[in-house]
Amino acid sequence: MKQSASFILIAVTLAVFATACSHDDPPSAPRIAVTVMTVAEGEASRSGAYTASFQPDQQVAMAFQVGGYVDSIKQVMGADGRPRDIQGGDHIKAHELLASVKQDTYQAQVSKAAAGVAAAHASFDRAQHDYQRDSELMKLQVIAPSLYDQAAQQYQSSKSEVEQASDALRQAQINLGYCKLSSPIEGEVIDRRIEVGSLVEPSTIAFDVANIDDMKAAFGVSDILVGHLKQGSIQTLTTEALPGAVLIGKITSIAANADPTTRTFQIEVTVPNKDGRLRPGMIAALQMRDGNAAVAEALTLPLNAIVRPPHDARDFAVYVVENQGGRSLASLRKVSLGEIIGNEIAVSHGVAAGDRVIVRGATMVSEGSEVRIIP
Repeated sequence: MKQSASFILIAVTLAVFATACSHDDPPSAPRIAVTVMTVAEGEASRSGAYTASFQPDQQVAMAFQVGGYVDSIKQVMGADGRPRDIQGGDHIKAHELLASVKQDTYQAQVSKAAAGVAAAHASFDRAQHDYQRDSELMKLQVIAPSLYDQAAQQYQSSKSEVEQASDALRQAQINLGYCKLSSPIEGEVIDRRIEVGSLVEPSTIAFDVANIDDMKAAFGVSDILVGHLKQGSIQTLTTEALPGAVLIGKITSIAANADPTTRTFQIEVTVPNKDGRLRPGMIAALQMRDGNAAVAEALTLPLNAIVRPPHDARDFAVYVVENQGGRSLASLRKVSLGEIIGNEIAVSHGVAAGDRVIVRGATMVSEGSEVRIIP
């Protein structure tokens, strides 16, 4: 009996101890399911393959400077032999009249202002005559000083009225001229946004006009490559719209600062287009010539692997899976980004070939989170 009692006491003691331990050690947090990719060496910077959209080297948004109803739009001969309103794709010359608004109100303002100028001049002539007369009489001391002062004051006042009336006339004439909208450049109409009868306000955009004698392709490059590029260097471009055509351009602009979002530097390559083969919006492909074979290769990662570090809205980072004591833990790594290539982006610093980077679930983890890798 004593031996049975001892066994019971030991069993109860172990049960109490196990219960106490269970309260001291809370259950561990569930592992977060993520998908990873093993970083491999890339050729993002060395290959230099880029795409860009051709845009005019010079483009102007033409706007009315007065309000009113559009009463005319420039007419050209259409493909059917009948006149039509000018539209996108039509060629125009510099200073050519493209549209106008009704001028009745503005012509009336000019007439009223002109009448005001005439009245002001008539008043000025009388005041000037009286002032000159009283000036002579004042020299002879035959009039009171107060009468002379009154004539002088009236002379100055009428002179100011002439200036104000003249200014009003000039402004009315300017507004009348603004009823007509002319192109400041020779080029192509990209878009027409008005119709006859449209009510326009000052600053209403009526036409987009571009000079397409030169076209530019703009794109971003990484900090690795930008230091090896120079303005004036020759670049070769192609476009699917012109199969087999090789386009020769020059670098005409290199941004001094990186874009704060993409961390890339904007580059512009200008291509001559006197024959008009290139049109705005065509896609350009180019192979950058950096002139330096020592440009370092870059690694590439999917865009959805990139996150913002906690409490840091300016930098970029990724989460790398590391093994610690038999557990897979997420570790934050700040990275330096380069150019975007399709759905991937070049990474110049922060990760190395062989690192396992979280590409799905990166926004669900934090530093030290235990993860479970799934396909």
